[in-house]
Amino acid sequence: MTTLQRRALTLPLLGLATVLLVTTLPLWLPLSALLALLHPGARAAPRVLGFFTLYLLCESAGVLVAAWLWLRHGRTPEAFLEANYDLQSWWASTLKRGAAWLFRLRFEVTGTEAFAGSAAPIVLPRHSSMGDTVLPLVFFALPTGVRLRYVLKRELLFDPCLDIVGQRLPNYFARRGAGATEQEVAGVVKLLTTMPNHHGLLLYPEGTRFSEGKRRAVLARLREKGDEKALARAEAWPSLLPPRPGGLRGVLAHNPGRDLLLLAHRGFEKSASFSELFNGSWLDTTVQLHFWRVPFAEIPKAPEAQVEFINGLWDAMQDALTRLEVARP
Repeated sequence: MTTLQRRALTLPLLGLATVLLVTTLPLWLPLSALLALLHPGARAAPRVLGFFTLYLLCESAGVLVAAWLWLRHGRTPEAFLEANYDLQSWWASTLKRGAAWLFRLRFEVTGTEAFAGSAAPIVLPRHSSMGDTVLPLVFFALPTGVRLRYVLKRELLFDPCLDIVGQRLPNYFARRGAGATEQEVAGVVKLLTTMPNHHGLLLYPEGTRFSEGKRRAVLARLREKGDEKALARAEAWPSLLPPRPGGLRGVLAHNPGRDLLLLAHRGFEKSASFSELFNGSWLDTTVQLHFWRVPFAEIPKAPEAQVEFINGLWDAMQDALTRLEVARP
């Protein structure tokens, strides 16, 4: 599907969905409240309805503002780029604030001393839900003024704001299932090697968001292959999927000197699916975030050593998640 064909589908659908939901909200609000009273599995239904309404409004507003930015700054590339970064920041911050208010979330952040450095780092977060993509932007990039370049799955182009604004910014939308093909790795490496000092690169080493089902499938495949070493590694990471080393190894091999910034977080697992949102699992959650930095000098240069280095990063990620679980309020 071409970009024009995709937008001809997604933009009218977004506009229609936003208008229909907003105009019928007086009907849906009491129905969702009644459902919450009658069905324990839907006790957060009014809050989910509120968040979905906010999401559609942010999407629609983002598309309209993106069009205005093109008219205002389209011929001045630097101003156009900065304006789109500001729009991305507003979108993420608004959704974060809306989720925090609707679901009564609290955020605890540790390790912010790791933000200091002469150049923006390569950011490696865990990925556990649909919504945790805003965490590095809201809690690291915005406070420090870093402009993050994202590596994202190509299916996210069906989100109209990401399709328009995300492609104006220097991001890379990778094809799922492509693995560490030369084309995919080259696209990610290009983001890294063309970055100014105040731009950082963000990619998810797991390649997809964590779920127990996905982890069981990974373990089953490793057992079938008879790869005992990889199986033992994966079993040692109960909260994580094994990192996909190909793309990350490509980044490390071409790293011009950037440190790594890792992000462990707990709490967004409770928003991993719509059923968990509806049943109120995410209500009154304390979301914990912990950052730490790995200096460039500690990254091995030999390719075979980098595989063990990446596994060591994931050992540290699991240890951090275990500590956060123990410290959970």
